[in-house]
Amino acid sequence: MMMKNTLTVFSLLFLMACGNSEKESATDYKTMNFSMDTVMVDPGQEIINLKNNLWISDISKDKKYLFNWDQDNSILEKINLDELRLEEKLTFEKEGPNGIGSYISWISLLGEDQILFANFQDMGLFGFNKEKIKTYTLKGQEFEGDSLEQYESFNRRAILTNEGNDIYGILGNWTSKTHTLAKVDFKNKTLKKHALPGFEKLADFSVMLQTGQMTMISAADQKIQEIEGKLILSNSVFNSLLIYDLDMDSLYKIEYNNTLTKNSKTGKYQNQVESDAEFQRVMTDINAEITFLAPVWDTKNQKFYRFSYESIPSDVPLEEGERAKSRVFLTVLDKEFKILGEALVSGLQEVPNTHFVKDGKIWIAKNIEDELGFVRLSF
Repeated sequence: MMMKNTLTVFSLLFLMACGNSEKESATDYKTMNFSMDTVMVDPGQEIINLKNNLWISDISKDKKYLFNWDQDNSILEKINLDELRLEEKLTFEKEGPNGIGSYISWISLLGEDQILFANFQDMGLFGFNKEKIKTYTLKGQEFEGDSLEQYESFNRRAILTNEGNDIYGILGNWTSKTHTLAKVDFKNKTLKKHALPGFEKLADFSVMLQTGQMTMISAADQKIQEIEGKLILSNSVFNSLLIYDLDMDSLYKIEYNNTLTKNSKTGKYQNQVESDAEFQRVMTDINAEITFLAPVWDTKNQKFYRFSYESIPSDVPLEEGERAKSRVFLTVLDKEFKILGEALVSGLQEVPNTHFVKDGKIWIAKNIEDELGFVRLSF
């Protein structure tokens, strides 16, 4: 399949804040030209597995490659974003000395030729030659410094530093519903935790369904990113951010006020239900409130872009493969996290789950008739 381009140009009412004084209430409304085009990835004679909508994926630091994990076949798909083509498929072993395990929960890149695979038991660092370099295990290990509680694990992607000796991540405990920022030094066997102010509120927006031997949990999302020497911690419940300075070993909070949406979810919800219908009802109500995605960094223009959305409840059953519609908002922030503008993105009705900034454009992954495409937003 060859690359396909479609271009849509429309205007957004963009709210620009004037002045730095909190007492100043003047605003300047400007119409901003905004364009969208769609490009397709050429898979050649292969198939890119989009079953999980790129949920287990990572992008190289230079934004040249996107790596997607094919859970069904234990294959790492290497997608060249400059040339928009599937460049390579790397098949990994499940068992043996170079085995990655039967299930991968997340992946994280280290440099240009190494990747970390995480499963429920441990994490393995592999080269692209498919050989295991190192194994990281939390369970049953003794660390100096802070203690590791039972059931604590890195619930989403963690970040490797110091040539793979240190791992930073959000340690979650599904039993106590706690979250901490942790630095694990596997070389010196030390563990240091930082409390995450506000993250204790995330438990109010989780729902658990337990029927017999089955337990289903839907929890608020959290994300950690490394951007220019700082770790940015965000979650889906409120717009405030926690910033950890790697050099200064300090954690601080960033707050800003959105004008088009609320700054956080505010509802009161039932946290434990007894039927699938109740589970779906509570989740629909939670998602109808504002949900925040993690900010993405535009190196070229030195700005952050952050999407948020409100799902639109509907009593009409969806067709197979059809997704619920949402109102999608975009907040633009400078490098100090001051709001430059915000807008309702009328051209988007689906949640931009997997997205990044490349060459000054926001790339949003999209499944188009079982082929991988990207909707690109340009200012």
